[in-house]
Amino acid sequence: MLFIVSDDLNCDIGAYGNTQVITPNIDKLAQRGVLFGNAHNQYPLCGPSRASFMTGLYPDQTKIKKLRLYLRQAIPKVTTMGQQFKKENYHSVRVGKIFHYHNPRDIGTAGHDDNYTWDQTVNPYGRDKIEEYKINTLKKQSYGGTLSWLAADGTDEEQTDGIGASETIKFLDRFAESGENFFLAFGLYRPHTPYVAPKKYFDQYEMEEMEIPKISEDYLKTIPLAAAISVSKKKEQRNLML
Repeated sequence: MLFIVSDDLNCDIGAYGNTQVITPNIDKLAQRGVLFGNAHNQYPLCGPSRASFMTGLYPDQTKIKKLRLYLRQAIPKVTTMGQQFKKENYHSVRVGKIFHYHNPRDIGTAGHDDNYTWDQTVNPYGRDKIEEYKINTLKKQSYGGTLSWLAADGTDEEQTDGIGASETIKFLDRFAESGENFFLAFGLYRPHTPYVAPKKYFDQYEMEEMEIPKISEDYLKTIPLAAAISVSKKKEQRNLML
């Protein structure tokens, strides 16, 4: 079984009707599989959501409602999805980010991973992490939670996710040859901020052709109070077109 998780990808892709965003590969995947039209995340934070889908438990059950928390600090005896596969004599492998990692700070580390889940792990570390100092950001030295971007030099294969993809393909080839049962989880760090990708992807878009969404002056009144407070705190990311 191959399990792929991207980080902070929303539904602004071709498969969901966005005609501006160029996403040919994920659109092909959607055409060949099942596309959910009414899906919801379990919690508006990365760590709790990842703990939830890796255990099948709601955040109210895991008691994980913040970042930077190891799974077994909250629920020591839980059985994760990878653990269950291991019990069924599958080889359980992680490449990249499955449980919570801060992005980009924890790239190349095990982050807040769960060792009981895997037989083997790979922590890719690419050019995007090495050249983090080149990233443009609206708030000095803040990348992961702030609008930030870099049209990077080099190739896909030099980026952290490119290295992760190459390692994942190697595992797939190995398992195909051995016939071994496997649970292979590949977690990408993108498109979570900072928005780092080789320059060729930025060059696919013409600035003057991009449409800026119109947001009502009353927008903050339409979302939960906690969300409105969170949005309002990041003043550097509001009214960017003014």
